[in-house]
Amino acid sequence: MLEQKDLDMLKNMMETVMKTTEESILMKVDEKLEKTEESILTKVDERLLKSETLVLGEIERTRSYLEKQIEKVQKNMDELNQYYRITKLEADNTALWLRLIDGLSKRVEELEKKTA
Repeated sequence: MLEQKDLDMLKNMMETVMKTTEESILMKVDEKLEKTEESILTKVDERLLKSETLVLGEIERTRSYLEKQIEKVQKNMDELNQYYRITKLEADNTALWLRLIDGLSKRVEELEKKTA
């Protein structure tokens, strides 16, 4: 059997080997975790960039569509304004003609009274 001194020496050697092995394993795990984290972050960044590009593209498409719709509405408003102006002028002209005819009718009545 081994003496206590030999057992203590073996124990110290085992503890040293275990400690070195543990540190080595922890360093390797940390390295792998770091690489995995970088890989995940890279993939997330790529996907975010892709998503951002898609969203910006959709926003641009929507903006273009809405601009076309606004142009159509503006064109229709311009046409309605022109129609309104023409209708207003026609109504004003009709009112003037009616006043003129009314005035002429009164003058004709007066002349008829004078000649009768």
